[in-house]
Amino acid sequence: MNDSKTRVWTRLSLAGVLVVLFAGITVGGAMIGAQDGTKTVDNPAPLDEATQRAIDAAVKKALAQAEADKPQPRRTAYVDFLTLLKSDKPLAIKQQEEAEKMDETMADIEKRWGDEIKAQQRERELHKPNTHEYRQAMQRQLDAAKNMYEEKLQYEQLAKSELRDFGIDRFKALKNLAADMAKEVGYNEVLNIVHDIEDVTAQEDSFQALQQQLLISPVLYYEPEHDITAKVQAEADKRWGSNISIVPFDAKTGSGGVSFTIEGGATKLKRNADGEIEIRLGQNGNFAVEVLEKDQHAEGDKAKVRWSKRGINVGDLGADGGYKAPDTFPLAGDTFVITARSAVDPTVSEDVTIRLLDKDGNRMKAKEGE
Repeated sequence: MNDSKTRVWTRLSLAGVLVVLFAGITVGGAMIGAQDGTKTVDNPAPLDEATQRAIDAAVKKALAQAEADKPQPRRTAYVDFLTLLKSDKPLAIKQQEEAEKMDETMADIEKRWGDEIKAQQRERELHKPNTHEYRQAMQRQLDAAKNMYEEKLQYEQLAKSELRDFGIDRFKALKNLAADMAKEVGYNEVLNIVHDIEDVTAQEDSFQALQQQLLISPVLYYEPEHDITAKVQAEADKRWGSNISIVPFDAKTGSGGVSFTIEGGATKLKRNADGEIEIRLGQNGNFAVEVLEKDQHAEGDKAKVRWSKRGINVGDLGADGGYKAPDTFPLAGDTFVITARSAVDPTVSEDVTIRLLDKDGNRMKAKEGE
């Protein structure tokens, strides 16, 4: 198609040149014929300088126009866009924030309506099943359960919609970045590729997964030197990346990670052979972790973390890392997890397992049958 168009433009441009030349010769002949008043001269005199310059300019313009109108050849760059999207820091932060917000909101909804459901359950127990009071309590209990479900569903849909809109914005930003960087180095087209197709085909339905990826990336072969994924990724990290990190726990040296200092103590507790921090029932203390910015000790807001715990009746944990262990062992067991998460970049976190000991420093006795 491109060759055909090129031939057409070439013919048109040559035709334009011939018209100009023919017009110039005709005008020259007419002028010469007019001078002697009898006939057209077969061999006209050379054109004057001004006329020649005009013809040369017309020819040059026609050739330039023909060259400018020629379709440009394809110069294709390749980008693993899924990798860029998965590595996008703003999107990862938004996902983490939405997940935390959803957990908190769902817990609040369940507690609020759960209290009402339990209250109506107790009301039912005060009356016989065939009484009006019993039926009213039953209806209120059902209504509360229905309202709880609807409120949770509505919030979940709202959160998904907000996250989808943010994801679309990030898609556009990365797409524009890839296009701009490609044009800067002389490309006029960018195609999506998939680097790790093995990860996709490892799924249970490999053929279907492969079909989906081929729809995303129909490129079966490309020259690696035209893969600009790393360059786009580096620029994306420079623009939107995070320099925050948390010093991880080093099992060999026993340093780093989340630490715990007993109230009034001067040294951090050492972890046991399993990497757990052992805290006695009723003890008070403070958790801490070292946050880095560009591999240097972070200061101010950059050093702040949010603390959370996973477990029921495992003690009280403050926003500043202050902790008071429970006075008795939780029914669910004597271990739970503490998480320190960067306040600036919530995708950066560090976990530690806490093992509760009795007040004499002994582990909880195993129940019979365990």
